[in-house]
Amino acid sequence: MKTRIVRVGGGLFPVLHGVLAALLAVAPAAAVSIGEPAAPITITDWVKGKPMDLLKDGKGKVIVVEFWATWCPPCIEIIPETTEFYQKYKDKGLIVVGLTDMGRGQTLKTVQDFVTRQGNKMDYPVAFDSTQRTTLAYQAYGLPHAVVIGKDGRVVWTGHPAMPDMKQLVVDLVEGRTDSDTAIKRAELGQRIERLTNDLYMALQSGNTEEALTITERMLEADPANFDAMQYRVAILVEELKSIERLREWAEKFIAARQSDAESLAKIAHLMLAIPNVSQRQPDLAVRAARAAFAANDKNAEVAQSVALVYFEIGDVASAKRYQQKAVDLAAGTPAADEAGEILKFFETCLALHEPAAVATPASGP
Repeated sequence: MKTRIVRVGGGLFPVLHGVLAALLAVAPAAAVSIGEPAAPITITDWVKGKPMDLLKDGKGKVIVVEFWATWCPPCIEIIPETTEFYQKYKDKGLIVVGLTDMGRGQTLKTVQDFVTRQGNKMDYPVAFDSTQRTTLAYQAYGLPHAVVIGKDGRVVWTGHPAMPDMKQLVVDLVEGRTDSDTAIKRAELGQRIERLTNDLYMALQSGNTEEALTITERMLEADPANFDAMQYRVAILVEELKSIERLREWAEKFIAARQSDAESLAKIAHLMLAIPNVSQRQPDLAVRAARAAFAANDKNAEVAQSVALVYFEIGDVASAKRYQQKAVDLAAGTPAADEAGEILKFFETCLALHEPAAVATPASGP
């Protein structure tokens, strides 16, 4: 599964309350064309690192161009993270360049002085474009902004460089687990979902909740495992339309139609238990979806853990422990092993705190 739904500590389940308001933060899709050959990258001065013709010398490698500026606090904040990422993968075929220009009166000397002060904290190539042609070519107006170029020279991703999906994509490209064609399809799907999310926001702003529901269906048709679409739909049905009957009708059809889709089933199971008003939660549907998820894929640690957390939420800690043990066994030797083990310990502690069942006292005789 690609999306982590829950974790013990800080709340077991995603909170639906206020999810509709979060749509206000949705940004428009990036204007750079995904799938097209990378536009020329103009560099007038190399501030740090060996000068190169980025697209020519980077052929056959994965290139990340990170647009930034000395006056941009979010850009400065992620510098250590970018350094760590670059240092880890530079010998495996990754090129990272921090590119800036003359925006807001920034000068080459300003950049040089800044990079010097950063020292090893900013330990990746840094370049300056006094023409601003590259910023215009990639329409990198909001900072920080990253462009990922695949080994074949095509743009495969654009967005905020701190986003986890960018890092994972780059690693997959570098290590050969995916290619540009697959990455481009994924990015195009993401852009389509962004556009639909914007449409959803507009429908909600105008009070057209039925149209908003229709848009969530379109989102799920495009991406059947899209958690945001599921979450928005549940929120609309519960918070806006206040119809548990329609919620149940939709959830039952959703579960029945996705018996082989463990990821979607696990997500909807948790949403059925994430409704803010406890009396409106649907534990029977949650358990049905969780069991179906495990039946669809009983070899995935995250699926097993999802089932365990559903059982924990309904108070069946013994079943939660049993499924979490499966998760621990399946996660052995993977990065998820430690977290799975900690959750198992938590369940064991909860079981140990249970009071023994009361023993009935025989009635005294006459």
